[in-house]
Amino acid sequence: MLKVTYLFHSGYWVETDHYHLIFDYVTDNCRKETCLECGRLSDKQLGNGKKKVAFVSHSHCDHFDGSVFQLGEDSSYVISDDVQLAKKDNIIFCKEYDTLQVDGVLVEVFSSTDIGVSFYVQVDGYRIFHAGDLNWWYWEGESKEEKEFAKKGFFAQLERLKGKPVDVAMFPVDPRLEDAYYYGGKEYIETIRPKVFFPMHFQGLYSITSRFCKKMEGTETKIITLSKRGESFEV
Repeated sequence: MLKVTYLFHSGYWVETDHYHLIFDYVTDNCRKETCLECGRLSDKQLGNGKKKVAFVSHSHCDHFDGSVFQLGEDSSYVISDDVQLAKKDNIIFCKEYDTLQVDGVLVEVFSSTDIGVSFYVQVDGYRIFHAGDLNWWYWEGESKEEKEFAKKGFFAQLERLKGKPVDVAMFPVDPRLEDAYYYGGKEYIETIRPKVFFPMHFQGLYSITSRFCKKMEGTETKIITLSKRGESFEV
């Protein structure tokens, strides 16, 4: 069984037979205390005896605000080493191209085209990729040279990911990139061919997920469209 729940922005909760995997968990300014519909997790969701492993791709406040530690001392935390924190027994700091075993979960750490890292995770027979801020960042306001530098950096990382089969991918589809919102996701899908693709990094602009799905019509990859926090899918 593999169940994927969208939390907020780049935050996802992935439940397998024996694990809860939580990626880039933040709580932003939602006024509700603990509510899945607000993108927040509680013991009600996580208290079934499965191991909990939380991942933090980098220190930007839309990916890490400290609230991930509300998941408890019984969780293991895999955190990019650009995040400044005191060492603890349940925190594993990582950098690009590390390979880790965490409570029986195999984690291969890849780079990003911003700060921090991305994660390729193998657990319970599934292959899961969370991109963090890995994307083809094509900003209209940048120079031709800056755009070319960003493009080369993205394709270099994509080359490193080739040959890594993916059941579930979580990848940025950012509306701030305007007409270029789909560039990175399209290239990732055409190169890696994940079975299922979950958009992220769009704050609350859910319509971008439908736009991306329409843009990618004809692909064998299943594109998920999202409409609210706490939305779950069995894969």
